[in-house]
Amino acid sequence: MSMSRTHKRLALFMGFAVVFLVALFARTFYVQVVAAPSLQETADNQHVRTIKLDAPRGTIFDRNGDALAISRTMASIYADPRHVSDPAKTAAALAPILGLSKQELLDKLADDVGFRYLARKIDPAIGARVKALKLDGIGVLSEPKRVYPKGALAPQLLGFVGGEDYQGMEGLEYEYDEVLSGKPGQTQVVRDPSGNRLSTISTTDAVPGTSLTLTIDSEIQFEAEKALAAAVDEYDATRACALVMDPSTGEILAMASTPVFSPEDYASADLKKGEARNWMVTDQCEPGSTFKMVTVAAALENGIVTPDTPFTLPNEIRVYDKTIHEADTNVPLTRTLTVTQILSKSSNIGAVTLGKEVGRKHLVDMIEKFGFTERLGIDFPGETRGQLPQRWNGVTIYQVPMGQGVAVSPLQLATAYAAIANDGVLMQPHLVREAADLWSRRVVSPAVAAQLRGMLTVTVEQGTGKNARLQGYKVAGKTGTAQKPNEKTSGYSDQVIASFVGMVPADAPRLLILVMIDEPKTEHTGAKVAAPVFATIADFALKRLGIAPGTLDEGSAEAKAAGTSTAPEGAVDPAGSE
Repeated sequence: MSMSRTHKRLALFMGFAVVFLVALFARTFYVQVVAAPSLQETADNQHVRTIKLDAPRGTIFDRNGDALAISRTMASIYADPRHVSDPAKTAAALAPILGLSKQELLDKLADDVGFRYLARKIDPAIGARVKALKLDGIGVLSEPKRVYPKGALAPQLLGFVGGEDYQGMEGLEYEYDEVLSGKPGQTQVVRDPSGNRLSTISTTDAVPGTSLTLTIDSEIQFEAEKALAAAVDEYDATRACALVMDPSTGEILAMASTPVFSPEDYASADLKKGEARNWMVTDQCEPGSTFKMVTVAAALENGIVTPDTPFTLPNEIRVYDKTIHEADTNVPLTRTLTVTQILSKSSNIGAVTLGKEVGRKHLVDMIEKFGFTERLGIDFPGETRGQLPQRWNGVTIYQVPMGQGVAVSPLQLATAYAAIANDGVLMQPHLVREAADLWSRRVVSPAVAAQLRGMLTVTVEQGTGKNARLQGYKVAGKTGTAQKPNEKTSGYSDQVIASFVGMVPADAPRLLILVMIDEPKTEHTGAKVAAPVFATIADFALKRLGIAPGTLDEGSAEAKAAGTSTAPEGAVDPAGSE
């Protein structure tokens, strides 16, 4: 009987043991197989931290190898608030080092999160001081910061970076963001309950971005910005821009706008006023008298006139309810001007007369050849295309030849004149020297281009562009004073854009320079406002690049190309108008 009880007890014990083992096996299976991923994730979240490592952006160099934008290694201070043992003591220790108030730091340390930046991209020496404190839950990372060594130079051109992902936000930083940004890395670290790093599990190094070499010459850029700033101040203007180009290649040596600001402190730019916008690429404006070159080019290219062809012109033309007159109100009732003089003296009546001779079809064809109705494909974001009237009426053929009723960008205007400087071949403008697949096309014949250069030389030597003359160099160029349309009503306002676009040396142009001054108040004409700025920029650029003066004597090849530079018998020769 006792033996039977013993067997029963043993069987019962064995049953409990089997049940226990089955339960233990089931639990182990659940923990190791079923629940393992979530438990591992929980454990990792408690002890393993993955930290993103931003990639250093590629350096932006000017054409001579001077750095315009670089990435500098800085220190970033972060906290794991859950592991900060004494927030008050920690905040008190960090406040004087980081330049933050104790309360600001306490607010950040009170967050129930595993990672929180306290300060980013600060002086590495400050990071070293924080690291030396060995505070629980406080760490120091190395991060790249975008730095612009030349300060407030070319901010609208270079643009800036920002955002959590350290991305290009404007300008070339935005246009070439994919090239410059590289690939971010990451590091995984194990920490103890106090937040101290115990070991590094793995590190994937960030891949630095690729560097860019621009066509820009930083010294010419600086001088252009300085000259523009002086003009804006002298003439109480709203803004100004200048472009310096090599007409034979399309390389842009300077693209300057005012006012300037530091790209590192882009928040200081008045974005509502468009101070960060590179308006010579993104904005349209009526070109005014600088557009008369296009009208003359159409007349010459189509064999309608020669530079010497004379026209007897009234001092005004009545078109419906509008009166077109010369800017110079002192001209006689009639006068005779050659085509060269129409351009050099910037005659409105002469341009309108030529436009009617050319006709709409030939005029529009020439406008399109010069690229005024298309984007030129410059490697810069936000490029605008020009705009022609959608519908032509009886007035349009009178307006367009003298640069009214048509809108172009400053870049388009400069590139058109560059084609004349380059024997009639228009080159695609670009800002990066490594740019590939650039296009070019012929706009006018070499002979017509030479004639236009000669006529534009007369414009500077005897016409409205006298203030653009340079000691020892022949300059070819054109003035412009374009009334700005009234944004509230039809017609035009009292505000103008004063401009000058020219090439030097005139006989074999190496530089094409455009200057636009927006809304000057103390003076208004391109002849008085923009032409002197052109001369200042051109004088520096020529010396900077070591470009020698041309070899032609005054009145030789230019006069032959342009035709006679003196008025025919009986003509009135006023000082000129725009």
